[in-house]
Amino acid sequence: MTVNTNIMDRNNMSLGAWFEATPEYQKLIKLGVPDPVISTIEGDIALYVEDHGIDDFNDIPEAELVAAIADNTDTRTRLRVLWEYEDAELDGGVNDYTESIDRDQAVHDDGKAVFDRYSLSVDVSASDEVAPDWREYEFTVEDIETFARTW
Repeated sequence: MTVNTNIMDRNNMSLGAWFEATPEYQKLIKLGVPDPVISTIEGDIALYVEDHGIDDFNDIPEAELVAAIADNTDTRTRLRVLWEYEDAELDGGVNDYTESIDRDQAVHDDGKAVFDRYSLSVDVSASDEVAPDWREYEFTVEDIETFARTW
């Protein structure tokens, strides 16, 4: 399926130009995400725009943009983007118990993981929807410990 990423908003800005002006796009460039992956992310955003009848790209929820990035990038990039997204909820789990935690509770001072498993979740539902629509991204202890060494 070919997605038209050259669609224009009511101000005659292309989706590509809008996306390139976002802070998220700049993060992708800084992290060295290759062009084909960026094109795939843009294609997902274009599908969202078409499915929701959006005529102003500024109406694309930031959570949807972050989720499109998380859906299409490697673990390192996914973790970095989700970690820096303030509205992503972090959970840590041990055995059958899971709890919502703050970012600074993920690892001990020595960089070792506190929990056995981790997830970051993003609510991609529209602000006027009653029920939240969460996308959850799971990470291993190794993912979190490796990421903690970059702080």
